[in-house]
Amino acid sequence: MKILTIYKNSQVFKIALTIAIVVVCYIASMFYSQMEKLDSTVELIANSNETQIELEKLLSIISIYETSLRSFIITKEDSYIENRFLSRGKIEESIKKLKELTANNALRNKDIEQLEKIIDYRFKLFRQTYIIAKSKNSGPIDLNAKLLESSKVTEEMKSFVTEIIFSESRKTKFQNDNHQFELQDSLITAFLLVILSLLILLLSFQKMNVDIDELKKANDALNLLNESYNAAEKTAGFGHWMVNIETKKYTFSDNLFRLMGVEPKAFEPNIENSIPYIHPDDLEYVTKVHLDSLINHQSTSMIFRFLTPSGDIKYIMGVGSFTTNGKGDLIKIGVNYDITNQYKKTLELEESNKELKYINTELEAFNDIVSHDLQEPLRKIQMFISRLEEKELDLISRQGKEYFSKVRVAANRMQTLLIDLVNYSRTIKGDKVFVTTDLNVVLGEILQDLSSNIEEKKAEIQIGKLPTITAIPFQIKQLFINLISNSLKYSKEDTAPEISITSKNITDKEVREYKISNKDEYYKIVVTDNGIGFKQEYAEKIFLLFKRLETDSKYSGTGLGLAICSRIVDNHNGFIQVKGKPNVGAKFYIFIPKGDVI
Repeated sequence: MKILTIYKNSQVFKIALTIAIVVVCYIASMFYSQMEKLDSTVELIANSNETQIELEKLLSIISIYETSLRSFIITKEDSYIENRFLSRGKIEESIKKLKELTANNALRNKDIEQLEKIIDYRFKLFRQTYIIAKSKNSGPIDLNAKLLESSKVTEEMKSFVTEIIFSESRKTKFQNDNHQFELQDSLITAFLLVILSLLILLLSFQKMNVDIDELKKANDALNLLNESYNAAEKTAGFGHWMVNIETKKYTFSDNLFRLMGVEPKAFEPNIENSIPYIHPDDLEYVTKVHLDSLINHQSTSMIFRFLTPSGDIKYIMGVGSFTTNGKGDLIKIGVNYDITNQYKKTLELEESNKELKYINTELEAFNDIVSHDLQEPLRKIQMFISRLEEKELDLISRQGKEYFSKVRVAANRMQTLLIDLVNYSRTIKGDKVFVTTDLNVVLGEILQDLSSNIEEKKAEIQIGKLPTITAIPFQIKQLFINLISNSLKYSKEDTAPEISITSKNITDKEVREYKISNKDEYYKIVVTDNGIGFKQEYAEKIFLLFKRLETDSKYSGTGLGLAICSRIVDNHNGFIQVKGKPNVGAKFYIFIPKGDVI
């Protein structure tokens, strides 16, 4: 009765209604605030997911590029590295996007800048490895050292990226947990609003639908991330696994099952079920290294073999390192790479290297014979020829004198041939010490050395302003001596030789014709003469050993001079081209790198 009296009291009703309205407004403001937090949480989750996707994309591109470079090193097929600039462009796009995603996170933005520096250094190593692989003079020791350095940098980069990814994963999990808590709180608020007002209920229901849609989009993004990572693993030929040290629970990626030769989820992931797929000869070593690492928490790296159910043997590079998950549990993360093709190619390369060392040994023996054993009897022959010519020539018949003259010419030609062979051998086995070399000084010395030949031919030689390069001094001097001597030797009888040596810019046509990646990295030096020239169809043969295009006896030569030129330019990581026209002359184009020769 008392309650009814109070209810009927208009003043009390108004007060109660006012209180109810205030409560409704307060609850509504609370609900609105909660929804704003949900929106912010979803945005953070999406941003973190996009960051992880871009990081995984970077790892995939680097792995594909590294595989292509190793394939090129093994096969020498340029097709493997045709798209290397396209890959670099994709990496720059990913870095730009990562900077945008982490613009509001100073610490993470600093990590991305550090990652960019690591990637720039990795591409520098790519280029250095590529130059060594292209060079015919760099040995396997240089290449292996550079590959080892590259692998170390790649592992550091992958470890660095993995730490960022797991940091983002932990942040995503935290935001997901916070998201769930806020969602539960909003449901309670919505229930109160249902009791107080149908309007608030409708508005809350609508807002919840919006939140559910955003949550679904976030879940779809996570699924897409998983699918993208699985596709990347399949494309790059690697699989990953994880083990929680606390729970002893293993997780295998789909492609790791495929590397073992079975379908994804073919068995429960753990080390016991993996044993049948590890080669029996490697089993003890693999299990010992892995189990020891779970105790001492040391990173692992090893090469072993998978034996698939079909009997195929796959060579695997396995690496593993430790980190902590969002719960603070210590976990080991491993990545297994299929290196079967690379491993087999490496074995073939080692066999080829053994054969090459044997050939080099024979070449050194041959060089010693040419330099010493053959020179001594030849000098004696020339000495006796000289004595006969001084004292006995008048006693020989006219036909005998002709024979004697041919013997002298043949002996001199033999001596020239032996000297050229020694010079060619020096370009292959000589010390390759690169120093700063002013070509203007070198050409000045050469003109003095060849002054008698130049005066005899009445030749006119013009030297333009030439650059200073990093070179092997005695080889670069031999290069221009051979080219000038070649122009003097093959000059026209009735015309004084005109020879010019100039430095010119590389044209766009030459970039396309000679497939030059960056014309700013090379000097172009042109040696032009007005000699007898040659047909352009013989341009490729002119640099071959013992290949003489002119067989007329009045043009002396061994066919080694231009072969030595080609070898010297190749020793400097450059290349040489020639163009000629019969009775017009020839132009030799020398392309030498501007930077230090690696």
